[in-house]
Amino acid sequence: MKLKKFIYIVSLIFMSSCSDDFGNNGMNVPYVVDNTSYDIKVNDYVPVFDKLPSRTLENVEKFNLETPLRCEVDWDSQSIISVQPFARRDFFLERVDKGDNLPVLKVENLSFEKQPVDEVLRTLLKNTGIQVYATDGFYKKISQSEISGDLTKVVDLITSLGNVYYSYDNRIKRLTLRKYAKWNLHVPLSTDVILAMEDSLRGADIDDIVVDWEDKVIIFEGDVVVEDKVRNIVNKFSIENYLLAFDIDVYRVYPRALDNSIIWMNILEAFNTGSIKLSQKGVIGRALVVSSNFNRDSLYEFLKPQANTVLVSSGTFITPDRWQGRFDIGRCGREVRLETDLNILTQAQFYPNDKNVGKIDSTIVLRTSNGDIAKYTVPSRLGDNILIIGIPTQYFVDGKETIIPPNAELVVLVSPRIIKIVHPLEDK
Repeated sequence: MKLKKFIYIVSLIFMSSCSDDFGNNGMNVPYVVDNTSYDIKVNDYVPVFDKLPSRTLENVEKFNLETPLRCEVDWDSQSIISVQPFARRDFFLERVDKGDNLPVLKVENLSFEKQPVDEVLRTLLKNTGIQVYATDGFYKKISQSEISGDLTKVVDLITSLGNVYYSYDNRIKRLTLRKYAKWNLHVPLSTDVILAMEDSLRGADIDDIVVDWEDKVIIFEGDVVVEDKVRNIVNKFSIENYLLAFDIDVYRVYPRALDNSIIWMNILEAFNTGSIKLSQKGVIGRALVVSSNFNRDSLYEFLKPQANTVLVSSGTFITPDRWQGRFDIGRCGREVRLETDLNILTQAQFYPNDKNVGKIDSTIVLRTSNGDIAKYTVPSRLGDNILIIGIPTQYFVDGKETIIPPNAELVVLVSPRIIKIVHPLEDK
């Protein structure tokens, strides 16, 4: 009995020492996921990880088929005017979830006053065997007197009055009401035109879009307000003779001396007389219209003695003449930075002369989710560039303290160019 007790005690001591050794021999090793460092305990057997929140990994979130098309600017072979073929017949908006055709029936003298759309349709279809399924709760109340005609035309009229869409399933005889519909926007076979349409949609605050690059189709969902916006854009494109493209570089500039900022007045000496054509002060920052010799390379050379310059984002966006477009800094960002929330919106009008080398009136707005930072309205000539300077980087800092020095600034280089639309003869 004493021998068994002794063996039991020795076993406990051995197991305890092994457990202590196991803990002491383990070590914490940093493990990085999406730029965030976590400590994990590694031993001779299996590493133990902290549980992370369930979300898409950063490198997958960044995946974007547009990046090679929109996020590279070839400043060395820029063409201020290019020609783009455009076929109007290939450019149309199609609703894809309408379902089957309604039965061929006649409606006579239908009247209703201040009734919800779904109730009107239930009254209309009461004796047809067709059920009305309303998916969105409350619907607009509408009024109309003595409607007659084909069932399809009557239902189209009722749903349009109520700002809703319907789809019909003939198999189960059900008419479904929805406030949103699925759409395919067929775009002529041109990458530039697709990018221009995307940027125009985003400029109209329509963001939830998907591009099928093989079939040249933009896919989205929208209510009647969105539909009206898109049809307006389609009509605009169909009669347009010019698209305006904007090549953009966005920089963060760190002056080497903490007690100085960039001495921008020195550009008057660094460049030829007449290179700086216009200066306009905004609420924050300043916009300069500069000649074509003030480009990415010359900007680097000017800043090099005074500051370290980091390219935050670079890309292109395209819009119809006189239409608002939007460039999202984060969409073409080199990495996640403070300025990722920044959007650049433009609305510009081109005035060609006989040689197609005319003037451009541009309104440029810098906007974040918290509102507008600055707005500039600047006239320029085709071939000129626009330089925005003096936007403090600390503007994008949320906290009270930051490692960003107070003299660091955001610099934006904007280069407008023209895409001339050529319509085939059969479209005219």
